[in-house]
Amino acid sequence: MLQSSFFLLIHLLRKEDGVDMKVDLHLHSTASDGSFSPKQIVQLAIMKKMRAIALTDHDTIDGLLEAKCEAEKWGLEFVMGIEFSTYWKNHEVHILGYFLNLEDTRFVQAIENLKFLREERNKKIIQLLQNYDIILNMTSLQEKYPNQSIGRVHIAKEMIEQGRVKDMKEAFSKYLAQGGLAYVEKEGLTPHMAVQLLKENSAFSSLAHPKFISKDENEILQLIQELKNIGLNAIEANYAGFKSYEIRKYRSWAKTFDLLVTGGSDFHGSNRKNIEIGMQGLDYSQFNKFRR
Repeated sequence: MLQSSFFLLIHLLRKEDGVDMKVDLHLHSTASDGSFSPKQIVQLAIMKKMRAIALTDHDTIDGLLEAKCEAEKWGLEFVMGIEFSTYWKNHEVHILGYFLNLEDTRFVQAIENLKFLREERNKKIIQLLQNYDIILNMTSLQEKYPNQSIGRVHIAKEMIEQGRVKDMKEAFSKYLAQGGLAYVEKEGLTPHMAVQLLKENSAFSSLAHPKFISKDENEILQLIQELKNIGLNAIEANYAGFKSYEIRKYRSWAKTFDLLVTGGSDFHGSNRKNIEIGMQGLDYSQFNKFRR
């Protein structure tokens, strides 16, 4: 009762704050590699006085209905989203999708296929870790993290609990990230396939945090042109990990390619330190340019 009254007060204060509240279009929950449930993500967004958010878990739509239900309860505008992890020329490329149509059976089946590939990858990682006397059990992980999409973050947490690594950074740098002892390349979509899949779903697509794709900017620009040609809608220029001059640069790129700009914090809760909901994003007027 006390908790409900608290959120009601926050909700009423939020209503009085006007239209210049932030919109955060890049958030992760326990449905992928975040530390808060979809419901908790919405509650945190209300406390931060957000006006609209998108839940963009990696390669899954599992948390969307839970978050949508909670958002409707408090009058928070909610966008059905996803972040596809794709590969191109040995680079990891993330494609954000918004305003998803979950009644599209072909789209939902494509997501299920990605879930299967993720599970197979987990098994291979666990098998490789055995070579270094790190023993994990997939069934135990699923029991420990129910209703979550098990991935490298969960494996890393178990390694920390076993005392095999001191923190997430060591788990990834030594074992789980590219070049690590137990790294397994992710199978799945190319960025072109992800953009096409979103286009066929009548969704809105954005190239996430372009800085992290490649050190060669000409390569990134080439990719943007290719994706623009098949229907890419935007570039995520407003990103919590970018400096102000980088944000200006990526906004300029968006203008050059006649693309819109999206933005968000890439919030993962305790799994990514020093990032808060609403730390970066869009003003509502910017969001209005493509909201549906």
